[in-house]
Amino acid sequence: MSTERRETFKTPGAVRLDIRNGAGEVRLDAGAGEAETTVVLEPLRDNEASIEAVQTARLELHERADGHDVVVDVRGRGRNFGFSRGAEVLVAITCPTETSVEVNTGSADIEGRGLFKRVDIETGSGDVQFGDISEDAEVSAASGDVQVSLIGGEGRLNTASGDVQVGMIGGDGRVNSASGDVMIRTAGGRLEVNSASGDVLIKEALGSVSINTASGDQQIGSVFHDSVSMKSASGDLRVGIQQGSRLFIDARSRSGDVSSELPVSDTPPPEGESPLIELRVNTMSGDITIHRAGS
Repeated sequence: MSTERRETFKTPGAVRLDIRNGAGEVRLDAGAGEAETTVVLEPLRDNEASIEAVQTARLELHERADGHDVVVDVRGRGRNFGFSRGAEVLVAITCPTETSVEVNTGSADIEGRGLFKRVDIETGSGDVQFGDISEDAEVSAASGDVQVSLIGGEGRLNTASGDVQVGMIGGDGRVNSASGDVMIRTAGGRLEVNSASGDVLIKEALGSVSINTASGDQQIGSVFHDSVSMKSASGDLRVGIQQGSRLFIDARSRSGDVSSELPVSDTPPPEGESPLIELRVNTMSGDITIHRAGS
């Protein structure tokens, strides 16, 4: 007798997934051409708790004005209806492209392939990996890594000890990390990054940037205009300035070295048509390097 459970729902219009899974894996594949959503549940451990969690999971379809909600709730019958202790379940869902997702897990890894609309993730120790998200994304992970190829709208990413890696944030972004590293290839809007001991790398910043670290190094590969603030207690700070930008620099290091390939001024540059960068860099014992982007 198969322990797998499968159900297919007709889901024309906008689709939203509401998923709860205590431990195991969540795999989402967005890109199905037909207006349907298929849910597959499979125990990942050969024990009674996992099998029972699959059998008693709540699978529901709720119709709303503009589409449908698909609810997948994998829970045990323990105290306060909490997640079943000892159960590990795979939740695999195939859904239409531009599906919105809300996932809450304890220690389950989460993977989303394809194009999604909005994503809201909360996980304890599971890793989170997504392809493209056309609108906003909010991810909170205690010790798991977070990796997203594209966030078209606003991005809010929080992790304690996991690393954060994002290809592009089209809108405003905020990233908080305790000891994990942060790498963002392109930041399209305002970006704020806070980290205790992790390193921060922003390859290209198209808007204002604010980075605060305790002991982690900071690097911005290219900035074109707007305000840039970099603060660290003991980390090294490095920033690249695009050719053609006017620059105002306020760079201070108590015991580290400060070097710049560009002319340094403590007064604002004259007004002109070129974009203005207001750069404020401050570190206690780290080195500061200001260079031409690409060099």
